[in-house]
Amino acid sequence: MYHYLSNRFLMDHIDEFQSPNFHGVAQKCFLALLPITVAVLAVRGRELRMSQGLAVLFAVYAGLYASRNIPVSSILLVIVVGPLVPAAGLARGFSQRMAAIEVGLRGHLWPSLGMIVTLAIAANGGRAGSSVLMDAHFDPKRMPVDAVNYLEKNEVAGPVLSPDYWGGFLIYRLYPKSRVVVDDRHDLYGDEFFKSYLKLVHVEPGWEEFLETHPTSCVLLPRDAALANRLVITKGWKQIYADNVTIAFVREPVNR
Repeated sequence: MYHYLSNRFLMDHIDEFQSPNFHGVAQKCFLALLPITVAVLAVRGRELRMSQGLAVLFAVYAGLYASRNIPVSSILLVIVVGPLVPAAGLARGFSQRMAAIEVGLRGHLWPSLGMIVTLAIAANGGRAGSSVLMDAHFDPKRMPVDAVNYLEKNEVAGPVLSPDYWGGFLIYRLYPKSRVVVDDRHDLYGDEFFKSYLKLVHVEPGWEEFLETHPTSCVLLPRDAALANRLVITKGWKQIYADNVTIAFVREPVNR
């Protein structure tokens, strides 16, 4: 773990370790917490113990350093700063009264029955009789759902190369019939592998080397990817599928 987190190349190239992009909803919520934290500390900061002050500094630094830290950083800020907000006293009193009511309740049958029914519906594929109550699926606008359906239907052989963030989905859908060249378990592959992989993704000089050194029969890419535009005009590759999200290529057979 230490070797992985101290690898500067991986930390500088993996999205979740990058500083947050504040166009996202979660990032905006964290950004809203920061001025609230500053305002509360300016008024009541003297009431904090040193350990709480250090926790606030750590939370702010960690959240701004890497987007993956935002959930934990937000929780820390709320835990430390929340009780200092003037309205927190009213909320705390309400919470204590609700806790007292819940302690007095003894009706565990209905919650337990509800849990059992929910698990039974989930085990039945989300169906209760002829009605579908649960419909868990992958978003076809974000994942190559239709493209993978095409690969399965036409029995396109692997190994399949896709962006690392699609790798887990492809493993879920295609394993063990087809293998996947790369997924987002970056520590499993190592930095030398990803240096070559990123050269391919960015279509930098020598990009073909990755395809030669790592057996690949099919390439599945976002429709607007730079590599997709390059493979369209690259000899030895043939486009077999395209939709609004994905484009797929296979190696053409070598004529002898």
